[in-house]
Amino acid sequence: MWSEALRLELCGGSMASYQVTGVRTEKSADGYHDHIRAVQINRAAILSRHTVVNDIRSGGDSYYTLGGGQKADVEVVTCPKCTFRDYLKTKPDRTTADNLLSLPRV
Repeated sequence: MWSEALRLELCGGSMASYQVTGVRTEKSADGYHDHIRAVQINRAAILSRHTVVNDIRSGGDSYYTLGGGQKADVEVVTCPKCTFRDYLKTKPDRTTADNLLSLPRV
């Protein structure tokens, strides 16, 4: 994974919006569903869930996906299937093609 310092250097240190192009997942604590562990942005950098969650919660960088002709913003919520509070998902729209769990695994 890229370090925070390298990401800031590459991105100019200012707030930006990044396309999520792939994901890494891990099983939930109960082992019955997946959570996003890391995301790939712009088909290059891999960022940890922690980094993305902090960016979104602080009002810093934002993240989005493209799929099915739609753009969906990434948000942080409590997992709908368990009590995990740093769950990354896309805002609902007309398609599931832009959902994080629909993206390629990297």
